[in-house]
Amino acid sequence: MKICVVGLGNIGFNLFAYLDQKFAGEVIGVDVNESRVKELRRQGYRVTTDYRALTGIDVWLMAPSTGDQGQNLFSALEHMIIRPGSLISIESTLPPGTMVRIREFLEKKGFELGSDLFLIHVPHRVMFGVDKTVCDTPRVMGAFTEECLERGREFYKPLVPLLVEVSDVKVAELSKVVENVKRYVDVAFAQEIYGFCVTNDLSYEELRKAVNSKNNVELLATDWGIGGECLPKDMSFLRTVCSSALLEGAEIADQNYRDRIQAQVGQGREVWLKGISYKTGVKDLKHSRGVDLVSALEAAGKTVKVEDPLFSPDELREAGFNPINQQEDNSQNIQEDKARVTLDRHKALEPK
Repeated sequence: MKICVVGLGNIGFNLFAYLDQKFAGEVIGVDVNESRVKELRRQGYRVTTDYRALTGIDVWLMAPSTGDQGQNLFSALEHMIIRPGSLISIESTLPPGTMVRIREFLEKKGFELGSDLFLIHVPHRVMFGVDKTVCDTPRVMGAFTEECLERGREFYKPLVPLLVEVSDVKVAELSKVVENVKRYVDVAFAQEIYGFCVTNDLSYEELRKAVNSKNNVELLATDWGIGGECLPKDMSFLRTVCSSALLEGAEIADQNYRDRIQAQVGQGREVWLKGISYKTGVKDLKHSRGVDLVSALEAAGKTVKVEDPLFSPDELREAGFNPINQQEDNSQNIQEDKARVTLDRHKALEPK
């Protein structure tokens, strides 16, 4: 069996690395990013940028970032040399309606689904920065034909603890988007309640402890706002097909929260931000609302210094930031304390 993973970003690489151990010598990866491929080759992985070298592939696992209309996915499909009888599993998160477009695309190429080509949608479930979650959670699978589902079972059942089959591929498509949007709404709600607590001189941490003592309720921690690539993108996907005052309100609430963080700084004070990685514990600055906040404050003429336990001062300088000096941080100078505002990612609003 020859397996190809298409797209070697965070999601695709986690999938590729897992399968490379599971099926040694049978897995190859492809990505259009030449520097990414060179980096992985230096690490000893079997990867390429050349689709022409990918012949006789039995299983295609599609994990590119989709773009706002799935354009990256269709670009990959256009370049693939698809062998009759092969399985194509779309693992990328999709705008609702994309699987129908993929089916039409493949049928125009002359393939008949369920007989000479097998197409399934198994949306990924990978926590960003947590490599080992790629196949250790239940996975949802949908397809257009029973024959496609059967081929999907043969491949995925030995890999995952539970394969949740749905009768309509559009349900599989929607399931991943809804998962992420549910998270978005939960975070937006947490930010609203946190802001209320700060305004009314209440302890948000005590409130969380009290609320979360009920085992089926979770009031989340807060950060600099709702960042990352997936949650804002998937909110956009869902709002395109689902008109909802609730979803619109969640987006507005998140923007208001981020505006409040920036506005509270006022004039004439230096700003220290503690924690600017994408999220706690993940050493990545892409799609970080902390980075966005630094840019916005600097654009407004503020002097901003940062620190993050995952990055050394030199790494922060290389990334274009002004790191907090540890001696300054330990200073007991009252005048200096009054001349600055220090904000922590989980306590981004100043108390009264």
